[in-house]
Amino acid sequence: MKRHASTLWIFAATLVVAGVAVAFWRAGFARTGGAFPVPLDDVYIHFGFARSAALGHPFEWIPGNGYSSGGTSLIYPLLLAPAWAVGFRGARLAYFAALLAVVCVVDLARSIRALLLGRPGARAWAASFAPLLVVAVPLVDWSLFSGMETALFAAVLGRALLATERAGTIEAPGRARAQVIAGVWGALMIATRPESAPLALLLGLATAYGARSLGLIASLARSLGPPVAFLIGQAGVNLALTGEIGAAGAVRKLIGSNPYLTPLEVAGEVIKNVVALREAALTSALGGVWLSWIVPLLGVAAVIDRRTRRLALPLLLGAYAAILLVSLNSTARFQNLRYAVPTLLMLLAAAALGVGAIARRRWGWCWSRVVATAALAAAVIGPARWFPRQIDHFARSSGNIEEQQAEVARRLAAEVPRRYRVLVGDAGAIPYLSGLDAIDGLGLGGYKGMPFARASVHGIPAVVELIERLPREERPDVMALYPSWWKGLADVFGKRDFGVKILDNVICAADEKVVYSADWSSLGEAGEVRSGAVDEIDVGDLVSERAHRYEVSAPRGGWVIGDVLAEGNGQGKKLRFDAGRIVPEGRRDAFVVDARVARRDAVLIFRTNGGGAGKIRVEIERAGRIHEAREVEYPGRPADRWSEVRVGLDDVGGGDRVVVYAVSSAFVSFHVWLVRE
Repeated sequence: MKRHASTLWIFAATLVVAGVAVAFWRAGFARTGGAFPVPLDDVYIHFGFARSAALGHPFEWIPGNGYSSGGTSLIYPLLLAPAWAVGFRGARLAYFAALLAVVCVVDLARSIRALLLGRPGARAWAASFAPLLVVAVPLVDWSLFSGMETALFAAVLGRALLATERAGTIEAPGRARAQVIAGVWGALMIATRPESAPLALLLGLATAYGARSLGLIASLARSLGPPVAFLIGQAGVNLALTGEIGAAGAVRKLIGSNPYLTPLEVAGEVIKNVVALREAALTSALGGVWLSWIVPLLGVAAVIDRRTRRLALPLLLGAYAAILLVSLNSTARFQNLRYAVPTLLMLLAAAALGVGAIARRRWGWCWSRVVATAALAAAVIGPARWFPRQIDHFARSSGNIEEQQAEVARRLAAEVPRRYRVLVGDAGAIPYLSGLDAIDGLGLGGYKGMPFARASVHGIPAVVELIERLPREERPDVMALYPSWWKGLADVFGKRDFGVKILDNVICAADEKVVYSADWSSLGEAGEVRSGAVDEIDVGDLVSERAHRYEVSAPRGGWVIGDVLAEGNGQGKKLRFDAGRIVPEGRRDAFVVDARVARRDAVLIFRTNGGGAGKIRVEIERAGRIHEAREVEYPGRPADRWSEVRVGLDDVGGGDRVVVYAVSSAFVSFHVWLVRE
């Protein structure tokens, strides 16, 4: 009988979840002209990682590009990969993602029901209806059924809660194994959504707290070991393969990664995000000023009840810790607040536990049932007024992606002769649907360990410097970019072929995506060296700067700029691109000479662009002391060609720290050579 009732409940839950999903998808189909509705281009980034995994290149965005840490979810593409392999290819993979989303959301509801039924004094009606909270918030549903990893996170969240509960209730012989399993689910949760790390660690502590007769230290090792090992392992792999401990998404999107912002400006941006997320995600999305408190208060009710406290307290603390982490993301307020959805799912799970806790109370005839029912009804009905708006936004967003990103992909795929590599800016549909190789200028796609993500934060010319490092045959022959995002690249190195402009844009970064034929003729050749140079620093090239421990005069200086000027006297000479940094008057930059350079006299040559006269001071530091110093005045320089400033040095070599001060007037340094003529 119980199995029959459980089967009926799962069937009913599936109908509810699928019904909500279909409401979104049906509206989306109407706007896409029959293509499966995908409201975020990031979905196709996951599809690209899935395709690579199916082709034997896991954790690569494009096969052959090398490891990428830019995927927001490590395990979601791995679940999509088998579907791609068996025939859900191209845009058809969205159908499998949709089916997976429904299964995952139902699984979360099933996990919540199991948690409520597994407690003494449980009320079956509360266990049956409390999971309605999972699909009660339209903002959450938008993300759950978008094709992103959110639905998978929901399922893993439910399984992690069940595993934590089981580890605290199972008999002693199986408790150690249950603790390890709970820890593994915590690690999988982080691998699905990184901002869930606080919750995973808190659940690990909750698991160890329920160890009872088992030793505390050993229990902590079993429950916290997997998530901690995952975090350390991921950081180690990132460092080994990309040179960065953090993932590319963190490098590119975290507000603190911007070298030009002061600490006060960083704090201001974080506060803006916190306020926006609180108002839009935690207040408006949950029903408005008065009703939005019901969900957190139900979570508090679960904390008060000792039987649910061990799960509810980590859920509430983890939810608010996650929203604080998300507030460090410069894109937190965009993409329909999708980064806030894990927090909302944690709060909804805690609220469901609260409904069960209230229903179990013995407050006299039916009072506990009345209070629990009223609270559940208010939590479910409060956000419902947003369904029409969120469904409409889902449909319009899906239309935007289909009409712009997918259309660009189709037009590139149909070209004859066919292009071979496209430069994009965090675009998923264009390389995935066109089948072209790609380089992501924002760095989330990864390319052979090169720091595109970090370069894109410093400035567009730093991205071009990395392209210059590529052999000519690897440089993209076509670019698909938003012109306003890529000033200094699209307009300098591209010739416009066509643009795809959409109306009623609600989700794309701009209303027009433009395709350019690329012209890199002003770039130097990879590995090019100057005669007589024993060392060189290509300023603005982060690889060269990192090798020489280059110090930038940020945040109020060190800005990366780029220029394309003539070499020599400008008469019939080749135009040459270079990136550089501005050293404001009174500020400095510094670098360390390659350790292999012998110490002796040399000439330090700075490439600079046009401008007025000024003075620089060069100091050679050795063993922490000034070994040699020179001041050089330079005249005004013509604006149409590169100029050089030379500084003679008596004794300089490997390991010396070279400090360059802009004594009078700002100094723009593009390239530095240490030459022995």
